[in-house]
Amino acid sequence: MNFDEIAKAIRQRQFLASKPIREIRPVDLQRNPEIIASRKYNGNFATAVVDRDAVTFFTSSNLPLVTLAGTSHWQGGEWKEALADATPGTVFLGEIFIPNKAIEDLGAFQEWYAWHLNGRTVPHGSALATFRAFDILASGGKPTHALPYAQRHQLIPRPLRTEPARYTRLQQASAAIEVSRQLGIEGFVFWDADAPSLCKLSGQNKPRGGAWKIKPMFTENFVLLGLVNSEPETLVMRLGNQVTDFKCGSGLTVAERRELIALYQQGKSVAVSVAHYGYNEQGRPELPSAKAFIRS
Repeated sequence: MNFDEIAKAIRQRQFLASKPIREIRPVDLQRNPEIIASRKYNGNFATAVVDRDAVTFFTSSNLPLVTLAGTSHWQGGEWKEALADATPGTVFLGEIFIPNKAIEDLGAFQEWYAWHLNGRTVPHGSALATFRAFDILASGGKPTHALPYAQRHQLIPRPLRTEPARYTRLQQASAAIEVSRQLGIEGFVFWDADAPSLCKLSGQNKPRGGAWKIKPMFTENFVLLGLVNSEPETLVMRLGNQVTDFKCGSGLTVAERRELIALYQQGKSVAVSVAHYGYNEQGRPELPSAKAFIRS
């Protein structure tokens, strides 16, 4: 992949960024690779393409979102100067988010995101967003994606990098999860220091290794809105609250599933306790699993 191929694939909506994987396998822990750790933000993935005339941000679906100079609703700082000074022919991967010491305000960001994606004027007083890069696929027209991550990371201007964390080995993941919980942040990403980028120009977009999401699990109650599959053995529910709805499988016993289905079919109000790993880019719980239900 060179810069022109990457930029073309993005504009044709065929570019597929590599996704960190959730599961750390026993063989991964045995290998215990050297990692470079960074904070994971509660925002949205974005690709920043630096051309001669503009820095354009694209969504995870390769939709043009906004240019660096195209909105006044960026938080100022050295990151913005570093991105504006980047050499044309550069592609950064990163996150756009609303900064916060604890977990970022996803609701405020989604408003920011929606206004810009729809090309509307952002209301006065809306939150300001920022961008931080965690990878670089091309620099000054030269491909960098095949380099080990440790080398690629050094090519990202320091003010533009995601916030670093002190972890250096994969076996520190358990400690990092506990720190995430204590700090109230979404978590960390552990990047394999020796791995090349696994981004693709076409194909299926699924987790492919090279990095791991290190996130604590949360438990939250949602309202049972409907039954997508009402068979107890293969139960799939539609759950939600005031801001989101989503499909959810079940960790309940078969007897509990039958009881839940019966209550819903009788018109009873049911709340479901769900374990999940925070919220994804669509604002839905990540890898949700029902653990209990509450009869109203």
